[in-house]
Amino acid sequence: MVPRRVDRLLVLGVAALICAGGGTVVDGELAAQTAGNALPAPADDVIEVARRFLQPSNDLRVAALEAELRRRDLPYTVQDFPGPGADRDPRPRGRNLVVSFGSGAPEVIVGGHLDAVRLRDGSLGDGMVDNAAGVVVLLQVAEALRTLRLQRRVRVVFFDMEELGLLGSRAFVQAVEPDQVAAMVNVDIVAYGDTLLFGPGGSSPDNPLARVVQGVCARHAIPCIGTPRMPPSDDRSFEGASIPAVSLGVLPAEDAHRIWILLNGDRDGLPEGFAPEIMRIIHTERDTIDKLEPDALTRAYRIVTGIVRELDARPQ
Repeated sequence: MVPRRVDRLLVLGVAALICAGGGTVVDGELAAQTAGNALPAPADDVIEVARRFLQPSNDLRVAALEAELRRRDLPYTVQDFPGPGADRDPRPRGRNLVVSFGSGAPEVIVGGHLDAVRLRDGSLGDGMVDNAAGVVVLLQVAEALRTLRLQRRVRVVFFDMEELGLLGSRAFVQAVEPDQVAAMVNVDIVAYGDTLLFGPGGSSPDNPLARVVQGVCARHAIPCIGTPRMPPSDDRSFEGASIPAVSLGVLPAEDAHRIWILLNGDRDGLPEGFAPEIMRIIHTERDTIDKLEPDALTRAYRIVTGIVRELDARPQ
């Protein structure tokens, strides 16, 4: 039996799902502005693309991404930034890769980290859930964006050294004018499952980004849960500069509810083993390619591209 306090929290989590997924209608004007541009079909080789990031070092993961961008004829720029020091990482510098589309301000940033975590034995984790899946989704988003007529500049950013303290996104934010960025969309942990978890501030009816996410979920009939708090990721670098940001994850519904409770509820009385399965996968040797689900990556691609299109269509 679930303790009464946990039962109450589960009810709150279900309420969050109902509020986030079923009650918001996309603004008619924005929907009309974006309806004319059809998206490219989702790629059918997503697992094979993810496999290219199974590398023994993060330098080689960056190199694999550069090769993938060249293969897709997606021009990019490189932003170098200082590393954390040899005691934490052998690389003296990190490298963000940036793909730009359109023009006009304020711009929209959509990104996710490309590096994997180093395990306790010193080896590099496979990092397929966290976050090769996000990289694969962002590659598809980039290919979609170059086919669209954009109202403003949209930059797709692959951040390095997120696992070392959000170093790549912090360096990127230091190089932008905050008032020239309309919003940032972060893509992290989108490998498997059927439910979108988004936040921070995702449960607030006054949050414009939350309304955009809810509308896109409704249009694609994808369940989504807004949460006031999210696990730390690159969106926090943007929030620290007062840039509106939202982080997205795709998970099984039960995992999404359990994360909501762990992040926002009272942990007293939670049963042993309550932690969601995803927390036993990321940052471990279990973060492997067999966890990736093509359907989940397709959901993430549609959600992320839909959100970016809505943000782009807003009056400048």
